[in-house]
Amino acid sequence: SDVVSLHAPLSEETRDMVNADVLAHAKKGMVLINAARGEIVDLDALYDSMLSGQVGGVGLDVMPEEPLNLERKLIRAWQGEDEWIRDRLLITPHSAFYTPQSLYDMRTKGITVALKYLRTGKLENCVNQEYLKNVRSLT
Repeated sequence: SDVVSLHAPLSEETRDMVNADVLAHAKKGMVLINAARGEIVDLDALYDSMLSGQVGGVGLDVMPEEPLNLERKLIRAWQGEDEWIRDRLLITPHSAFYTPQSLYDMRTKGITVALKYLRTGKLENCVNQEYLKNVRSLT
């Protein structure tokens, strides 16, 4: 693919899922976006792949270590504004979502879900029903 956008939970199966082997077999010049979990991408392999030109651009909204580990080669190159990485790496630590529209959506959707629950006692978008067994109904 020209663009790969990651949206997956972190698990033993997904840790370092994007590694040197995966990047070596990716389309040359591909763009990688990680908005999932930092540990899904091997940053050292990503550094090598970007340096070689195998990966053309990267957007990272998450990092394996937070705050940023300034000793990582990729972060040093980005922080030092190395010529080869300029305009190819965008780091938005947990802030890519932050727009006036997203803030509005969070408030209105939160209110809508809460009101529906208070009126009906049902949560249609609940992803952890097993934890609700011990919660008293508010209706």
